Amino acid sequence: MAFRTRIPGLLLALWAPLAAAQTPPADTAPKSAPAQASVTAPPAMSGGMPAAPDATRTKLPQGWYVTESAPQHYEAGVDESAPCEGTRSAFLRSRTQATDSFGTFMQAFSAQDFRGKRLRFSAAVRHQDVKGWAGLWMRVEGPDPKQPLAFDNMQSRALVGTHGCKRHEVVLDVPKEATTIMAGLIMSGAGQAWLGGVRFETVDASVKTTDLLAAPHPLPSGPQGLEDGPLPKANTPLGRVGTAWFDTQRVRTATPLVLGKGPSWKGEFGDELFEHGIEVNGTYERRDLSVKVRAGGSATLIEGTWGGEPLFIRLASDSLRIRWGTDEQRFERDLSASTQQGCNAYRQTTGRFERQWLEVCGVALATRPPLTQLVAAFLSGGVRAGASRGPLPMPSRPVRSAQPYDSSGRNLPASQLQ
Repeated sequence: MAFRTRIPGLLLALWAPLAAAQTPPADTAPKSAPAQASVTAPPAMSGGMPAAPDATRTKLPQGWYVTESAPQHYEAGVDESAPCEGTRSAFLRSRTQATDSFGTFMQAFSAQDFRGKRLRFSAAVRHQDVKGWAGLWMRVEGPDPKQPLAFDNMQSRALVGTHGCKRHEVVLDVPKEATTIMAGLIMSGAGQAWLGGVRFETVDASVKTTDLLAAPHPLPSGPQGLEDGPLPKANTPLGRVGTAWFDTQRVRTATPLVLGKGPSWKGEFGDELFEHGIEVNGTYERRDLSVKVRAGGSATLIEGTWGGEPLFIRLASDSLRIRWGTDEQRFERDLSASTQQGCNAYRQTTGRFERQWLEVCGVALATRPPLTQLVAAFLSGGVRAGASRGPLPMPSRPVRSAQPYDSSGRNLPASQLQ
């Protein structure tokens, strides 16, 4: 039975090989049913991982493709065994056990027929031995591909380990200036995931969006009186770490930054940061900074030095680790915490007593976050003590005597006092 929906003919042609057999409501019937592409059988599995590929490697459905952060780490195809819905499913699986990369099985189509509407992408997904995380994702692009209009990759509700069939969804608004929509299945790290029963459908405002870029506006900087005028409208925040948030033009922290010319960011107190590839260098909070940001694997890593001390930050879907100099913070994801949409809550505890709680939101959780904004937000909103941390104290002069100190309180042994 052909998959039925109002998706344009082009999108139907792209998705037809993976279409589910379940019949949606009558008002979503297609104009025509496209033919299905022929595929070969998927490679045999061994221990939950694919066996070595051979000449009969599964072909991808027409219009779909795999993108990945490392060549030949992932493969995708069609599997007719044990689908969640219908007669077949698509799979995405890692070809190696490397956990520092990601891959997606995806398609791209025109946003023309969805402009001004709310679009829901849903599918039944099962996953096996996922070391990292997996999830559905969708991205809406406008005239500038570097500045997405809407985005969600399910990292705040990531799929990990092994789990049977369950329906998941991503819901985004498609602005009138949108040009392209991309959607698919993403996997960060190793493992395998299947999806079927795929549906793209427009929904009304009663269905909430899952957009990571639609985070609530930040709190005002100070209290407001009854006669105060309305707050000036700010750009929509893209991400947040604790109380530090950022958008495309600024980083709002105790030591704010604004975008300058080229890849530079300037601060109100003489700070300046430069971005070169994966490197972020310069000064922040009046301390020299030199770090590299590696994203796209099972975790986002920030490594380098800040203020002459080693800095290491590791953000994963289940944990967060921050180390600066001799200070170290270890957090675990708190799935029971009540958080805002698009946020992960991380909690650091000692025994029964809570020591620190930190939220990470929006594109700070993305596989390709904006580097400079992310680094500054973590330094100000995540690293212990933030801007209040002063220089390390100078060590006391060593005492070269075993005799006790004099009652005067001076750092001299009694034998040297006159």
